[in-house]
Amino acid sequence: MMTETPPTLRLWFMDWFGWMLDHNSVRDALDRTPFQEGRLPGLSTAVPLPFQLPCRPVLEKRISMPRPFPEMEMQEFLPNRVVFFIPRTGTYLRSSPLGPEPVDFLAPEPGGWEIFFPMTVEMLRGLSLILKPNTVKLQDDAGHDLPTPTLQQGFMLQFGDRHLPLFLNTAALIQIGQIMPGATAKIALTWDTNAQPIHFNVSRETPASSAII
Repeated sequence: MMTETPPTLRLWFMDWFGWMLDHNSVRDALDRTPFQEGRLPGLSTAVPLPFQLPCRPVLEKRISMPRPFPEMEMQEFLPNRVVFFIPRTGTYLRSSPLGPEPVDFLAPEPGGWEIFFPMTVEMLRGLSLILKPNTVKLQDDAGHDLPTPTLQQGFMLQFGDRHLPLFLNTAALIQIGQIMPGATAKIALTWDTNAQPIHFNVSRETPASSAII
């Protein structure tokens, strides 16, 4: 008798510096790599749907290697961010450019480097499109275009002198990732926790070729 496989959601994780949690297959160890448009990092997890926190994620390596990761509990860090708690040691996963290891399990408490932004493949695609020059155009209702942004620390996109928190705009990232070449859509961007969303028209160029995931 066949049994149905429960639906799952696959997630990848950005660290506070805008890098992605990844797997170093040479060392068979956790690593961090810069966000690259169109590339899926080599480390992810599949969580049951509906997605609820806390949960016990199983980190999966794209290239299968034998070294196990410690058991972790993924906990909510509002809004739309998470931390990884290690019950055996009472410590947290952290990712930073400092220290002997780029990623370790030794943080005594969750601060900045211990916070991660979970992203679906649709969100990764949307962010890739936004960051790739001459790929999408964001225009407000007054006809003003936003410049191509840069990815900054703290899960922020910088558009000139304006900063957009990625964790307040998960739905917008998904929408942008679903826009077909040559199409236009209307999305709402939230610039601050206490601010009302502002609507923008998003149009995607029709490229000769594309490497976006």
